[in-house]
Amino acid sequence: MNRWIGVSSLVIGLVAASACSRRDEDRVRSESREAQEKARKELDEASRKLKESLKHADEQTRQDLDKARDQVRKALRDSGRDVQKARDRVRDRAGDDDRHQ
Repeated sequence: MNRWIGVSSLVIGLVAASACSRRDEDRVRSESREAQEKARKELDEASRKLKESLKHADEQTRQDLDKARDQVRKALRDSGRDVQKARDRVRDRAGDDDRHQ
């Protein structure tokens, strides 16, 4: 009888251990899925923020290039006017020199 009690206690212990082990595996799988989902959400958020940042940087670069292009055009116009004024002055001086001779 003691032998049967010992064997049955051993069998009950093994069944209980396997049930606990199965619950632990299920818990670990569930936690793993939750961790993967959390990591995926964080990655998606980081990706969204990066795209937004790149979009903003691209827009800022475009604005900077437009501003630089406008400055170059203005500088060219101003330079052209300065050249024309210098030509006019040279002509006026040449005309004055011709009249004085």
